[in-house]
Amino acid sequence: MSATQVDAIRKSFRETVRRRTGMDAPSTMLETTLIRNGSYCGRRFSLHGYSLIWFIDEQQIKLYAQDGSLLHAGNAHDFSAAAVEVRAVPELSVDATTRRAA
Repeated sequence: MSATQVDAIRKSFRETVRRRTGMDAPSTMLETTLIRNGSYCGRRFSLHGYSLIWFIDEQQIKLYAQDGSLLHAGNAHDFSAAAVEVRAVPELSVDATTRRAA
């Protein structure tokens, strides 16, 4: 994971939320470090009720809507706001318990 990749994920997430809500993203968003079994495993970004979870080892991204439904799942290297619109998977959903465990 490089600082450049983190910045690109942040930027793409902000743009995705802006496109879906029509609202400009505030300058700050909630960013959480994810720890599994005592080791760093990823990050979670939250903005305007949307969440993006990035699993570092797997290089996987999961984007959740305000209602907790899964909007997109895919490779972190391919993540962009445009890609989310093209490859969104609205038929998949998870409940809040599953989302927190992810």
